[in-house]
Amino acid sequence: MENRAETTVGEHVELEYQLTREDMRQALKARAKASGRARRTQRFAVIAVAGFVGASAVPLAKGETPDTGSMVIAGVLIVVLFVLQPWLTARQFHKIASRNGAYRAGVDGSGVTVSNTGGSSQLNWTAAPHYAETPDNFVLLSGDKNVSCLTVLPKRGVQEPGTVEACRSLLDRHIRRL
Repeated sequence: MENRAETTVGEHVELEYQLTREDMRQALKARAKASGRARRTQRFAVIAVAGFVGASAVPLAKGETPDTGSMVIAGVLIVVLFVLQPWLTARQFHKIASRNGAYRAGVDGSGVTVSNTGGSSQLNWTAAPHYAETPDNFVLLSGDKNVSCLTVLPKRGVQEPGTVEACRSLLDRHIRRL
């Protein structure tokens, strides 16, 4: 499918796109930065890994044999929490989103309308009061403390570089960038 975009005096931007796993990975990473729960979970994971590494490092510093069990647990935690979990979550979100095929989105002064084969939804700016910009996407985020909802607008959905700036300008005018 070809990605297209149109702008009308900078007040309306149309996007057409297929969501990718990378879109979802970037969106979920942006959401995690905005979510209090995700930040607390990340801190807990870092503390847990540090604890297991520390349990191995203390004996090593004393010239003793380190506890290999703690080192193995730390390694497994690192792989699961920082590599596999984000990848698997993005994969699952992409699987759900890709069932709906191609997406069309319109951004204007009243909000964002997104449609696909599964239906359409309209978000006014109060439903998505924040957004984050990643290298490839604009990610609209809900205002609740856990940032339970997100909408992904891939920049590749527009063809002309000026259209990305028009979209950014609309978002900046109506909602807060994180």
